Amino acid sequence: MTDKEYLGITVPFMLSTMTQPLMGAVNTAIMGQLPDPKYIAAVALGAILFNNIYWFFGFLRVSTSGYAAQALGSGSREASLLAFLRPLFIALLVSCGCIILQKPILGAYLNLVAPAADVAALCSAYYDILIWGAPLVLFNYVSLGWLMGQTRVRASVFMQVSSNVLNMFLSCWFVFGLQLGIEGVAWATLLSQLYGAVVGCLLMRIYGDFDYRHFEYLKVVEPSALFQMLAVNANLMIRTACLLTVNNIIAAAGASLGTVVLAANAVLFQLKDIMSFLVDGMANGASIFSGRALGQKNKALFWQTLRMTYKWLLVLVLILVAGFAASGSFWISCFTDIQEVAALASAYKNYVLVYPLIAGIGLALYGMYTGATYTAPVRNMMLVAMAVFWPVERALVPLWGNDGLWTAFLIFVGTQSLILLFSLKGLKKKV
Repeated sequence: MTDKEYLGITVPFMLSTMTQPLMGAVNTAIMGQLPDPKYIAAVALGAILFNNIYWFFGFLRVSTSGYAAQALGSGSREASLLAFLRPLFIALLVSCGCIILQKPILGAYLNLVAPAADVAALCSAYYDILIWGAPLVLFNYVSLGWLMGQTRVRASVFMQVSSNVLNMFLSCWFVFGLQLGIEGVAWATLLSQLYGAVVGCLLMRIYGDFDYRHFEYLKVVEPSALFQMLAVNANLMIRTACLLTVNNIIAAAGASLGTVVLAANAVLFQLKDIMSFLVDGMANGASIFSGRALGQKNKALFWQTLRMTYKWLLVLVLILVAGFAASGSFWISCFTDIQEVAALASAYKNYVLVYPLIAGIGLALYGMYTGATYTAPVRNMMLVAMAVFWPVERALVPLWGNDGLWTAFLIFVGTQSLILLFSLKGLKKKV
């Protein structure tokens, strides 16, 4: 495998994956132009809530990508179809649960975070619209994961980028043109999710080209195979549950420090997310090669993928650090013109500066593990990292305030990187 082949897969995934946090960043920036920090705080809390819901089931994309890549490596059409239908079956069940339980979910979240009353009301308005997009989002996860695993790069990039760009355009139009406020941002996101689902259906029709009429659909719920997939996904769910628990702790701690701190942290976490999603795009590419290596039982391809990932990760991290060091204040000013929020975000921007140096290796190696559907170390990594984070956060926030919160977060992501690095021996044996 050459650098050109590796970058030909990873760079498009990096660019398309980056549009996801850019979508949230645009929504945050739009709310940041309104005259009160309660708007940016409400969107931040709403975004965290939907991250709680959707990231928890993010395994639908991650594992689908791994299984689809392995099916591509083995050359089995049946395995390729099952790699799509089994997670789609799970997505249908999950989305129905989200709709049925929408009120208890919102109530529990607001009780946990306990924002100011005006922020809670705005957050509720945002949530009441967007929750109806759950079936669309989970279908998009499955179809996108399958396209990525089958190395349908242009199709997956088009699906992600076009829906996210549409969301950005509609958000600006609905808020500034139609004066719909926070509801405008929610409607824009819901419509872009619907668009993404329609595009996903069309792309699956074009690239799947399966014989749906004569397929034995009972194989989708075959107990042994379904249990194996659920076991892989359960590890990813545990990992996501730990991550979301930490995010909620961070949101609650920020809210306890005041609305301005919560808003400033929302800006900084959007910038952090852009960095992490860029690295995650590289991890998506690495997962394709890792899954293909497992499907072909090709150790040489696995080692090449690992070396390429290390090399290009170093390049990417250095670019991110240098770029943010030179322009961090500018990017903060793009998110909000509320002086007290911008000033506070600037005071804490160095934590975002060092973030890719500490978290990069863990984010990139995550793709290697998920591509091989070897997820037990991923689960263990997050359980240990959360166990480290919680007492550190409890100890440091009362002493150092927001500095303590960010310090605890960086220790959390650093622990993840170290554990995945030291767990590589088991991954190498699997291929």
